[in-house]
Amino acid sequence: MIDYEKHFKEVLLTLESEGILNNIIVVGSWCLLLYKYVFSNFEPSIRTTDVDFFVPNPKSIKEKNSVINSLREINYDLVIDCLSNKSIFISHDGFELEFLTRVARDMISTVKLGNTNIYAEALSYTDIFIGNYIVVNYEGLLVKVASPSSYILQKLLVNEQRGEKKQKDIESIKTILLFIESSKKYSKELKDLYSALPNKWKKKIDVTLTNNDIKLFEFKG
Repeated sequence: MIDYEKHFKEVLLTLESEGILNNIIVVGSWCLLLYKYVFSNFEPSIRTTDVDFFVPNPKSIKEKNSVINSLREINYDLVIDCLSNKSIFISHDGFELEFLTRVARDMISTVKLGNTNIYAEALSYTDIFIGNYIVVNYEGLLVKVASPSSYILQKLLVNEQRGEKKQKDIESIKTILLFIESSKKYSKELKDLYSALPNKWKKKIDVTLTNNDIKLFEFKG
């Protein structure tokens, strides 16, 4: 069996050596691995080999040498998506890395990351991660990861677009909510972030909540 957590740490170490780890945020399902350092007795179930990194400010990315070459040294090939021109890194045993950023006013589909030759995909609703992250000490590495609240709300926003992954996302939302509801800090964070969202986003979230019989704010804390 492939040790995907070992792969994950190896990628983080590579990005740290290139000087860009502090400028990116782990989003998507691999957040769950890092939440075990946030919530007591949290046991993550990682069932994906895809890792997503959100880049709040693409212009801030300044590689020391070459991220592409450094990833190649740990057996990741660069693949250019022929439809979107986004950069995808795929290991020889199937681990996959992508960089994401928010949609800008010009609505272009990909954005170059600083002085690299890497292109991040611009996606809707990723704005929610800007400023809404926590820093986790992951085996000596300081890693920015989407806050539990931003993780949940973004998953709710995109659920209808997730195809066969919809149910898996709902399960992870319900699991994290169980831990949030026992924490005054994180329950308040969720309420505050939801309240600050645009009304259109709230309505979209509310539809997904209703369709999946989920209630956000029945907290004990």
